[in-house]
Amino acid sequence: MKKHYIILIGLVMLLSCNNDEKAIDLVFDGAETGAILRTASISNLTFDTTFADRPIEFRLEYQDNTDSAEGTLLNTVDIFISFVDNTLENENNSKPSTLFKTLSVNDFFEGDNGLPVTDISITTDELLAFFDLMMSQINCTDKFVIDLQLNLTDGRTFMHSNSIGPIISFGGAINSPFTYDVIVVEGIDDTLFTGEYTYTSIEDGFDGPTIISPDIIEISTQRSNVRRFEIFRDEQQTPGGILVRAEVEFTIACDQAILTRYIRSAIICGFGVEGDIHVLLGPSNQLNGTVVINDDSVFDLSFLEAFEGNDGFCDWPLNESKIRFSKQ
Repeated sequence: MKKHYIILIGLVMLLSCNNDEKAIDLVFDGAETGAILRTASISNLTFDTTFADRPIEFRLEYQDNTDSAEGTLLNTVDIFISFVDNTLENENNSKPSTLFKTLSVNDFFEGDNGLPVTDISITTDELLAFFDLMMSQINCTDKFVIDLQLNLTDGRTFMHSNSIGPIISFGGAINSPFTYDVIVVEGIDDTLFTGEYTYTSIEDGFDGPTIISPDIIEISTQRSNVRRFEIFRDEQQTPGGILVRAEVEFTIACDQAILTRYIRSAIICGFGVEGDIHVLLGPSNQLNGTVVINDDSVFDLSFLEAFEGNDGFCDWPLNESKIRFSKQ
């Protein structure tokens, strides 16, 4: 894993000198050619029980680093779905990852960037029927997990399990996680859990508070139940004296605030790296009841540093952190 990061560090530094390059030119494992499925946009990634007719919708953009005159290596994309039952009071209705659909090259069309894109749309009825589940068997904080497997014409396959931090990180240059959580929620008003918040570290991370800047957090929303805010570390707070920005995303699911997987932390260790090799953050394993759904004045956000071993080339250990937000 370390040698892969070293290769990517060099490629990031080269890429910074040439803005005409595609994101895919940060190549997997030093291979001559690689391919990704970049998250181009997301319309909805929650299963809202109060608006159950709202489909899951997002757009993927295919990239490889072949010469466009030679065509692409795109062959097929397999879509797998599993169900994770996080509310086990009655019974465990979890379902293993199962092939849901295979997309062919004909399911892609030219997008705004001149690259192949495809729109994924899955209705909630399709999700339930696929696993023979009833609405009464799913509850807030349960989740469906969508996993993608990209199959190339040369026989190679790319997926989450053979990708690394700079490729899968949320909001990064590549932003190709190959995996998405569809959390079961109950819809809330778009004005809740938005606006200006101060924050306090309740449980520090490995090297102190995970979030240190800015002093006031501005939380906004672009999708139902999903909230975002920006963090940064300035030139005095990072090795090499560079400004590193990152965007944090979380979902309000009843009494939980659940961090999106593979969030960039703005914690970096390498000199001269332009911020794409971060310690990554992910949701805590424990659901602790940190939200009062109709009172957004104070809430806690718990998460893990170095989530799933994504230590940002820092030898950063897995560590739990908790931040308390107070509305201004």
